[in-house]
Amino acid sequence: MKSLLNAILFQTVWFICLLAGNLWALAVTILYLFLHDRYFMHTRREWRLFAVFLMLGLLVDGTLFQVGIFSSTANNLDSIKWPPVWLLCLWVSVATLFAHSLSFLRSRYLLGALMGAIGPTLSYFAGAKLSGISLAEPIGLTLLIVAIVWSLVIPLGIWLSEKWALFDA
Repeated sequence: MKSLLNAILFQTVWFICLLAGNLWALAVTILYLFLHDRYFMHTRREWRLFAVFLMLGLLVDGTLFQVGIFSSTANNLDSIKWPPVWLLCLWVSVATLFAHSLSFLRSRYLLGALMGAIGPTLSYFAGAKLSGISLAEPIGLTLLIVAIVWSLVIPLGIWLSEKWALFDA
């Protein structure tokens, strides 16, 4: 039951992050992390995974924004194009799934890679339409890049969760 609730809460955060902007995304993500810490977490080591995924979000999506694969309608006068706060909140929120809703992927790296290639890619496609992010043309190539990235990210999350003993015994 907790795994299902974890997935439902994540989807709620996903919609709020996409539709409500940076301030609401940050507020709801902080609330979600508080609830996650209080009711879902088996060990405080899970916070490591959240930090890693925040850094991955900065690196991966930051790079995709910098090279023009993603672009935002918001004016950005900086020479470095950072991902929006709401998108980084989603990266942290994804990390809350590994030891819980995605625990069935434990030691199933190939399945994790396949799911990473499909689920997050569809999420980026749908999310771009809802959030004001533009995906570079040709859209198929952009989605292929996202699929490749996430086919590596999900197995990394599984591996880190195993390495740090985040799964239930």
